[in-house]
Amino acid sequence: MAALNVVIIAAADLPEGGGETTRLKTMAAAIQAAGHTVQILLENPSGNVSEHLLQTEGNVNGIPFRYILGNTHALKGFGFFSSKYKAVKLLLSEIRASHKKKKIDVLWFNQLAFHTIYPLTRLARKLGIKIVHSYEDERLKGTGIKRKLIYSNQVLADKYMTRQANAIVAISYYLKDKYQKLTNGKVPIVIIPTIVDTDKWAAGAEPDNDIPVLLYYGGFFGFDEVEKMIAAVKMLKDRGIAVKLDLVGYNRKRPKYMDEIAELINRLELTTEVELKGFTPQDKLKEYLRAANLLIGLRKDDEWSQTGLSTKLSEYLATGRMVICSAIGDNTKYLEDGKSACLMPPGCTAQELANAIGEAIKDKVLRQQIGAAGRNVALNNFDTEVVKKNLDKMLREITN
Repeated sequence: MAALNVVIIAAADLPEGGGETTRLKTMAAAIQAAGHTVQILLENPSGNVSEHLLQTEGNVNGIPFRYILGNTHALKGFGFFSSKYKAVKLLLSEIRASHKKKKIDVLWFNQLAFHTIYPLTRLARKLGIKIVHSYEDERLKGTGIKRKLIYSNQVLADKYMTRQANAIVAISYYLKDKYQKLTNGKVPIVIIPTIVDTDKWAAGAEPDNDIPVLLYYGGFFGFDEVEKMIAAVKMLKDRGIAVKLDLVGYNRKRPKYMDEIAELINRLELTTEVELKGFTPQDKLKEYLRAANLLIGLRKDDEWSQTGLSTKLSEYLATGRMVICSAIGDNTKYLEDGKSACLMPPGCTAQELANAIGEAIKDKVLRQQIGAAGRNVALNNFDTEVVKKNLDKMLREITN
């Protein structure tokens, strides 16, 4: 069958960046792997990554991307809104011009808001282009006037624009239920969980470290139980059990929070045991994964954790290392405690976590067995080769 021409519209950090950016990159790669032509047009970066790591235009995973405003400046203050509307005008012009050169089959809106989706949907309908919405997180209300305005814009999109889509892609069962209700069940909704190239993330044999190395990486947005991980290391140290915890990542928008983490490490006298590595590009990140014995990804017991599915969980599992994570959200739909991961109860105590870590580092054979089973979960559910078939099926159905 002929390849489809898919244009994805998003606001994200390219070529670097995690979280939503990782989802965008892996989704685009899976669509391309299914044999389709893909390009990414970006409104603006999220501001989570330093500007020197971004490019105005380029190529990621073989997929061209371009910031429509011609720059990678993070939008601040209320100029954020005027720049957004300027970006929409440029996107409308770009879509018209591109469609004249080569027919666009699908416009794909990735986690966007009303001000973008509404005019682009009208144009798509006029040009006969099919529309897909994709969602990976619940909308966050937040505080402050700017954040509330953004949230209202997102809620309008959810309420009025999702029913205009030809299909919706949701990362979790929670989001599938949400958008089924909003669309009165009239729009097909496909669950596409986190996506990972399992071959690229394989970490090889576990190293024989004299002191076991625990690894956490993430965006430090406050959704993960970082403080609890640090407290668990303190408890293990007090018991005479030596471990090292590497914390990889940085939140540029919350430097005060990063300072609080550093202060906690100092206050608990763990500067030797716990190290803040800072923001790390993916290639370097894989080096940390290969050097680790155990991977940790606890999430707080809140609405945010219930709604999505952590990108780093699929990456963790793909390494073949044993993973300790929370039994929350869709995690329990894919993982089995003691077999493919160590699932901690939502809201578990630092002592419970310390106990789980202590048991895990005692038994290398068990770690290897659980790690191998976790990798099989990634291969069977999250691998690009599996996901691309589901995406291709959905795209063919809405365009035929």
